[in-house]
Amino acid sequence: MYGRQKMKAFDNSSLRYVTGCVRRTVGVVFALLLLSAAEVQRSPLSAETIRITNGEWQPFMSEHSYQFGVNSHIVAEAFRMEGIDVEWGFFPWKRSYQIAKTCQSWHASATWWPAQETLESFLLGDAVSETSFVFFHRKDRPFKWQTFDDLYGLVVGTTLEYDYGTDFMSRIENYELNVEWVADDETNFRKLAANRIDVFPNDLTVGLAQIRASLSPDEAGSITYHPKEFEKSTLHLIVSKQCDKAEYFIEKFNAGFKKLKESGRFDAMQKDLANGVYDGKGGPQLN
Repeated sequence: MYGRQKMKAFDNSSLRYVTGCVRRTVGVVFALLLLSAAEVQRSPLSAETIRITNGEWQPFMSEHSYQFGVNSHIVAEAFRMEGIDVEWGFFPWKRSYQIAKTCQSWHASATWWPAQETLESFLLGDAVSETSFVFFHRKDRPFKWQTFDDLYGLVVGTTLEYDYGTDFMSRIENYELNVEWVADDETNFRKLAANRIDVFPNDLTVGLAQIRASLSPDEAGSITYHPKEFEKSTLHLIVSKQCDKAEYFIEKFNAGFKKLKESGRFDAMQKDLANGVYDGKGGPQLN
């Protein structure tokens, strides 16, 4: 009798001990599951993604530049501030614009001037950068101009699919300018260095980066630019109005862009831009 009572007491005590262990184990496992679920929600694999088309205009945008160019870097970091990943697709500029416009597989495009045609089909984010054109020319062929009339008699290099502004383009359409079209800016700079064209309009920042990236030191040293600007504008992320989340993406971008500037990282990117970090490759400076 004593033995049976002792065994019964032992069994009850063991049962309470085992039950307590099981409860504690279940509690720990449940807590770990909740923690894992929270980590999955924060994981980049589960982050929201926006698909953005892009093109070649280094150092602002380029598949071959650091972080795909400074404007691309700004756009990606602004969205990252809001928990949104960016998937980039690089295409010729015309195609980049058109496939973003339909919003069938791509939501947006980076980065574009606020032209009237663009405003009709897209929502625009806050301006990412400023841009304008200057005329590049050879140092041994002095060049001065005040109006486009001063281009009379000169061979002007131009790049296919580019819009140089209403006045300049209308003069081309009316055959008032002698222009030679090529596929890319780098070819125009090589033609300029070889004295095959007289002037070439391009954004100053873009032009200097392309010269550093694509010309030899001797070729780069033969080219300078006139400081007078034309067609000043801004560059923007654009999201097609056909996208259901167009307003949402623009709001997220603007909010993230504001945080990026407040953090000081935007200014740091601008310093990197000036130091050639976003060039396709290093090269000689143009004086």
